[in-house]
Amino acid sequence: MKTLKTSILFTLLIFILSCTKTEFDEFDVPSSGRADFSNYISIGSSFSQGFQDGGLHNEFNQQSNSYPAIIAKQMGVNFLQPLVQGEGSGYMHLAYINGKIEVIKVFDCEKNDNHPLAKTYDPSFLTWANKSLPYNNMAIAGLNVRNVIAFNPTDAITNFILFDSGTPNNELAWNCVAGEPINPYGRFLSFGTIGSPIDYINHIKDRKATFFTNWLGIQDAMGWANAGGDEVSGSSPLTPIAEFRAKYDALLDTLKLTATGGVCATVHDITKSPFFNTVTLEVLDKDIWIKEGADTNIIRKAVEGDLILLSSSSLLKTGVGLTQQDPLPHTEVLDKDEVAIVKNYINAINSEIRASTLAHGYFIVDLYQFMEQLNSNDGVDFDGISFSPEFIKGGLYSIDGVHPNQRGYAMIANEYIKIINQSYGSNLKPVAISDFRGITFP
Repeated sequence: MKTLKTSILFTLLIFILSCTKTEFDEFDVPSSGRADFSNYISIGSSFSQGFQDGGLHNEFNQQSNSYPAIIAKQMGVNFLQPLVQGEGSGYMHLAYINGKIEVIKVFDCEKNDNHPLAKTYDPSFLTWANKSLPYNNMAIAGLNVRNVIAFNPTDAITNFILFDSGTPNNELAWNCVAGEPINPYGRFLSFGTIGSPIDYINHIKDRKATFFTNWLGIQDAMGWANAGGDEVSGSSPLTPIAEFRAKYDALLDTLKLTATGGVCATVHDITKSPFFNTVTLEVLDKDIWIKEGADTNIIRKAVEGDLILLSSSSLLKTGVGLTQQDPLPHTEVLDKDEVAIVKNYINAINSEIRASTLAHGYFIVDLYQFMEQLNSNDGVDFDGISFSPEFIKGGLYSIDGVHPNQRGYAMIANEYIKIINQSYGSNLKPVAISDFRGITFP
């Protein structure tokens, strides 16, 4: 009798537990829903490649934990990335000096006042990646939408020189290293020869993706903005809107050949990142003189609405910008008129991203709105941790003030996962933000 009662109670307990639902039950059995994740690829620029601290480095799995890699892990699929070794291209870091924590900029070959602790590139960075491997992370730091495909011979030569051959006399060689292209971050792909160049879009076609994430468009705005509204070496102009749309369409046309599913992300307002909001008139508490515009001789005092770039800090320490005779150079300030240009440009390309994505039957991840939340002065809470856009202390951005740190990328991965689940009926589990590193302190 006692055995019978025990059996009945055990049966009832199993029944009760089977009817008890927790917030994690929907993720217990992974499902891709209507999506096919078997060959997932990521397309984008520095934010998608795992770039942070002003470089591509991996000594603490920074690049390994790119947001596409995080997504792929939750999908349960293989995701091959062209990973750099250790210090990679070199990067900014923090050092404890004379009782204070200081930001040490990455080594700059064109300057003779580099800090003794500045990190230059790992020797292996000149040979990293294997061009014969079918990588899933196809993102390239510095990749603009205009570089995706060449519509004319000038486009083709420009893209080839940018990513593969460098300039004839190495005037623009990356880090002053002879033989290096202007942009070395696409080394894992072959761009052909000067006489027979290969477009980036051809590599996308060859990957035969079944599913993709696409966060292109950031560089098209960021290159110009980070240079203070200047077209430095011709590599950072704002991509014309018509060209942007035509080449974005061409990319999605190519993906449509094999990818039955995918999501494209809008571009966030980069002017709200710490790079543009840390060195302020309020913090400096003094008059700052600036040169206005790339093609003018106007020198004036900075006013509210002008954004003094984080990179100007070293110049300000030497007294540059404190007098009308020695103003901050134009490339160190995004003046108020240029701020309006960048914001309007981002709105314009986001309209094209949305229209193109929907026309091709894919879905939108609105990272513009999501990053608005992250960049709020009130901050946000994830996993019981408070984050804000404040430089270093906020815990969201890396030391370059533009790119997120690992925790920031994990937040972005979760936003992608949420939209993928909503759009395709999948049940990918979000990641715990606390499982990832923030800024590395000395």
